[in-house]
Amino acid sequence: MKLNRIGMILIACALAAITLVVTLLVVRQHDRQAAQIRIKGVGLVKSLSTVPMPVVTANGGNGGILGALLAYHDNGDFAYAAIGSADGRILAEVAGRGSMTPAVALPASAAAGFGERDLAQGGAPALREFYGPLADRSSGQLFVRVGFYQPRYALPAQDVSFLALLALAMFLVVPVVYLMLKREMMPLAALSDQLRSLARPDKADGANDADMRDLIAGMRGYLDQAGARIAQLEQGALNATADNRLLQYGSKKLHAALQSLPDGLLMLDPGGEVSFASGKIEPLLGIPRERLLGQPLESWCCDPALRTLLGRYSGGLRDHARAGGAASGSVDFAPVNVEGRQLSATAQPLSGGHGTMSFGTLVVLRDVTRECLARQAGNDFVAHVSHELKSPLNVIGMYAEMLADSDDESLRVESLNVIQDEIERMNALVGNLLNVSKLETGSMSPERNRVRLDDMLRDAYDQALPRAEGKGLRVLLDLPRELDAVAIDKDLFRIALNNLLTNAIKYNRQGGSVTLAARNEDNDIVISVRDTGIGIAAADQGRIFDKFYRVSEGDAPVKRGGHGLGLYLAAQIVELHHGRIVLESEPGVGSTFSIHLKTVPAPAGAAVL
Repeated sequence: MKLNRIGMILIACALAAITLVVTLLVVRQHDRQAAQIRIKGVGLVKSLSTVPMPVVTANGGNGGILGALLAYHDNGDFAYAAIGSADGRILAEVAGRGSMTPAVALPASAAAGFGERDLAQGGAPALREFYGPLADRSSGQLFVRVGFYQPRYALPAQDVSFLALLALAMFLVVPVVYLMLKREMMPLAALSDQLRSLARPDKADGANDADMRDLIAGMRGYLDQAGARIAQLEQGALNATADNRLLQYGSKKLHAALQSLPDGLLMLDPGGEVSFASGKIEPLLGIPRERLLGQPLESWCCDPALRTLLGRYSGGLRDHARAGGAASGSVDFAPVNVEGRQLSATAQPLSGGHGTMSFGTLVVLRDVTRECLARQAGNDFVAHVSHELKSPLNVIGMYAEMLADSDDESLRVESLNVIQDEIERMNALVGNLLNVSKLETGSMSPERNRVRLDDMLRDAYDQALPRAEGKGLRVLLDLPRELDAVAIDKDLFRIALNNLLTNAIKYNRQGGSVTLAARNEDNDIVISVRDTGIGIAAADQGRIFDKFYRVSEGDAPVKRGGHGLGLYLAAQIVELHHGRIVLESEPGVGSTFSIHLKTVPAPAGAAVL
């Protein structure tokens, strides 16, 4: 380091400090003298303004108060004291050595109160004059004027020794500070060499010629390199964070996709323990996910079929199955912990390319309860329809033989009636099948017209009456005097109504009754078919309108048959008319099916069918 330069800087700083101290002392001394002069001037003016004029001007002013004033204040800064008029005329005065009262007019505001002003005297020292009105006006409006010399900027003699001691002390401090800096800056020289070698390793060592600027330059270079390295590390950290978040996002998205699948998913590790289970597993198997994760197969699987399937893909059996060329496997089973449900389980090994690495097993559990029920219902329906078609055909064949072999007229009439009934039964079955097919293919679209239900309900009553009386039942018709109009397809709606009446007659008791009623209710028309039959159990009421569903008749002595399409077809037709059908039933008491339809206000001139 070039410490000579630092020593010169320290000396210059010491001189500047001494100069600043002296300047501040001189300015402070000047301000203090100016303040003292102002205090004395204002005090004198206010004191003299209250003295009567004769006292002030006794003996021409030299022997009175003014003379005493000169004797008291003659310390070098007092210039004069005078009594005069506003235009500058002097009536009485007293002045210090070498001074005289300036014949200068007072300001126009002098009569209003006390004031002060600066007066220049050419080459003479400047004056500070204080003035004020005299209270005694026996000789007219007169003013008191007192002048003092302005203080000069000078070094007080009594402070010279103090300043000399201060300067000596500061000059003695300079070498001490210089030596301390020299000792303290030796590590900085070493630091400069190290920074230079780090920032510019290709440059030769020049520590002997280095100064503070070299140190700062070396430090700046090193800091630039450090900053670039830090920026590089921060960019790498940002990239790593972005990659990590992208991986987390992909993982969460994949997890959400797996959780949202309608089927249940299980993932087994190569040891056979569950490493992943989707949320659908618990409602399917009836086992909480917490009991599955990290657990071996034997601790949670209670279903023998599922355990047998998964056992092929765990532990040593996995290797044996893979060696034997086994791929995916599946099994259908009913879970032990969930009643009334049928599941299908499919297991698929998870392996790397060309089967060289195994990651475990993926198990997909699918709820096939509806499919099994539909398959079973379809099988039952085919068997039932076959029976329903076979029975009328057998009866028709039997009575046809009777017609061919008998000449009895009454027997021939009975045979023809039976054959006609069986034909109508077959027609009803085929008609329902055709209507269901049309509903499901969308080819059945109602042609709705505004109609009154009175005539249609009476026709339905008349058609149901012979069938009911043939079974010993009473049929009642309960209609109000006037029903509001509704918009319906009469042919379609008659099918729904006939199916409800047919069920009410079929599932009634001997001697019971069937009531067909209608009423206006707010903006609806409610058509109800009420019977006094066997009723429907609460467990069956929720599914009574499902296709192919038939209520179990238990140990009833007489099986009423049926194909499970009548109520389904009635409900679909009512829904096509934007209505709703409601069931109220009590086993052993009877059932009531109510159809709610919206009324249609009559536009002007509209026809009602």
